Amino acid sequence: MNRLLMLTASAYRSKAVQVMQQTFQLLFPVILLGSSAEVLKFVFLTASGYVATIFNVTHWLPFDRELSVLMGTIYHCTLGMAGLYGAYGVSYFTVKVYRRQSSPSAGLIGLLAFLMIAFQPRGGGRIAFNPSLMTEGLLVGMLVGYVCGRILCAFKNRRTDLWETMWRLTLIFALAVSVNLLISELRRAGSLSVLAISGPTSTSGDSLSFVLMMGALTELLSWIGIGGPFTASPTFTDPASIANLNHALKAGSPWNVPHPYTDTTLFHSFANFGGNGVMLALMIAILIFSKRANSRTVTKWSIFPALFNSHYAMMVGIPVLFNPIFLLPFTLVPVINMTIAAMLLALHWLPAAVYPVPAGTPGPLIAFLGTNGNWISLLLGIGLIALDVLMYAPFIKLAESVQKSAGELK
Repeated sequence: MNRLLMLTASAYRSKAVQVMQQTFQLLFPVILLGSSAEVLKFVFLTASGYVATIFNVTHWLPFDRELSVLMGTIYHCTLGMAGLYGAYGVSYFTVKVYRRQSSPSAGLIGLLAFLMIAFQPRGGGRIAFNPSLMTEGLLVGMLVGYVCGRILCAFKNRRTDLWETMWRLTLIFALAVSVNLLISELRRAGSLSVLAISGPTSTSGDSLSFVLMMGALTELLSWIGIGGPFTASPTFTDPASIANLNHALKAGSPWNVPHPYTDTTLFHSFANFGGNGVMLALMIAILIFSKRANSRTVTKWSIFPALFNSHYAMMVGIPVLFNPIFLLPFTLVPVINMTIAAMLLALHWLPAAVYPVPAGTPGPLIAFLGTNGNWISLLLGIGLIALDVLMYAPFIKLAESVQKSAGELK
């Protein structure tokens, strides 16, 4: 065990990990601002939002539409461009860490390369970029930035002049354009359709194994910075949800619905507290068990968006993103929650969540409101959070032990 701990600590000291950590430190305030703006827009300033519905915010708040537009602009320029910022940060810090010198232009080169990859030509000369790469392309952006940074570092022992600089830029931009053309060709040929599963969607199936697998896949893809099939908020508009709602309206009760196992009744109702990975449980566990002041500070700053199921700030602030220590609980804790809920549904001890809930409804309340106020659903949600906190606790202690060992090895 000690040997494994030392190996993990050594990996934490690698230059690649240092680049990621410094990039996440750069991204955290940007992502936190974007997450908060997203919550304010869709939960507080939109008529269908959770807080707006309860307090009728849009009826009495002056300039609510203007504020909504402002929050939307902030969201699209921060969280909506996460891949862009990732490319800039990794490219800049790769040169800084590997060459031990600061080069602001390195970040700009990574940013330009990512824009070239994400560029999508439109008719009439309009400029547009791939929205999936901009919003859910943090992994791609960081890979692009790392490649750019390594190319810029490859000539560190040679004399730097104008011709060498132009050669490096030509190589980087030629690679970026080639990737763009490859993506366009694959899209034109329909070869990218297999990647549709990484985008937000919902399922109309009622197979428990399918929902559990898609839930686990969603968590895994979220851990590497890609949106999964269940990333989108519950819409209650897929065929299974509509069938469940029609049954409940006819019977006057959410019991014995035809599709008890869907992303809405399991994943969004019991596995999405605070966002993917049951982030709310991780935050509570950090506040209770963590001794690191930085982790506790990041958690406190991230509480507001996480209460309304936006987990992005915590993903880069702790970080959970690409962190192998948190991969297991981040993926399995939601699956355990769904399995427990499915067992209670199968035993008919619990009704399914069939009634639509406002956007941004806090995770523990989705099942409660979706069952029209069934107290067993609320108590189950509270019990699952307590269980999840206990499951996250040893991994928090392990992460702190690794960080402490990595510091001692410096």
